Amino acid sequence: MTDDNKLFGRKWKISIYLSNGEILDVSNSDYEVQSGALRVTFKIDRAGYQAKYWGDIIIYNLNGPTESQVIKEGNRVVVEAGYVNGSYGKIFDGKVFQVFRERENVVDYKLTLHCLDGMGLFDNNYVSFSLLAGSDQRGHIENIASQAKTPIELGVISENINTQALPRGKTFFGQPKDYFRQIAGYNNAQVYIQDNQVHITRLADGTEIKADEAIVITPKTGLIGTPQVTQDGISFKVLLNPLLKITNPSMVVKLDMTSIQQQLLQFGQYPTVLDQSGFYQVMKLVHVGDTRGNEWYTEVVGCTSLGILPLLVQTAQQSPN
Repeated sequence: MTDDNKLFGRKWKISIYLSNGEILDVSNSDYEVQSGALRVTFKIDRAGYQAKYWGDIIIYNLNGPTESQVIKEGNRVVVEAGYVNGSYGKIFDGKVFQVFRERENVVDYKLTLHCLDGMGLFDNNYVSFSLLAGSDQRGHIENIASQAKTPIELGVISENINTQALPRGKTFFGQPKDYFRQIAGYNNAQVYIQDNQVHITRLADGTEIKADEAIVITPKTGLIGTPQVTQDGISFKVLLNPLLKITNPSMVVKLDMTSIQQQLLQFGQYPTVLDQSGFYQVMKLVHVGDTRGNEWYTEVVGCTSLGILPLLVQTAQQSPN
């Protein structure tokens, strides 16, 4: 199979975990779409380091008993998508926040699973403990995570989190999210949840550019249309790519700088800084799919490889007139 065929032949699976431990799988076959496969649509929104990520998964025309079981006992949903001979992998893993059933037309019923990555880690969770003098903020993060009513798994914690020891003891009583956000604010960092892990990272930590590891974005690798300059950075669309993720250090992609549509500026608006080398950090992702329709793509927003856009705008806004 040649590289040109890696973006053909969709492959997908929706796994619904029930509260009784059973797992219901809805998928197509590994090699071809089954004639009787159910129609599924999904939209996975991972908007640059926000606290939580959402996923909407819609399944059409489930049989009655299975539909009732999902409504009553559906607990967690994992979405995998990609291609039979190309990239394939998990694009979402989250808890079911809301389920609702509706009739779309005369013959079709759809079951919508409104899901949230990390639900329960911040909601209805609390801590109550004390630390002696000499503790630091990294230790605070670890203790908050381990001593929470619902223990929290930590992901990436920035190496530059303040490690200055406190001269006095400290008591923690309240919600973990409030303490995480206080620590993040003090360190100019972001708190976000991905794959049920809490991450606290700093964009200012920078990204080491490794040209051989950057994902190259061209029409041959799935680029759709022309990348667009926006106030947030560079926006572009590719055929659905599960390799694109929000990570820390930020994932880097390589764009062809000769085919970018410029932004129309208004008076007083600061131009977006472009990286002439073509390297951009992935700051936002939206995966969209329809197993029986044309939609099967990933929308991406990227900023310069050094993450300097927010710093430039902030500096400009604070400059004296």
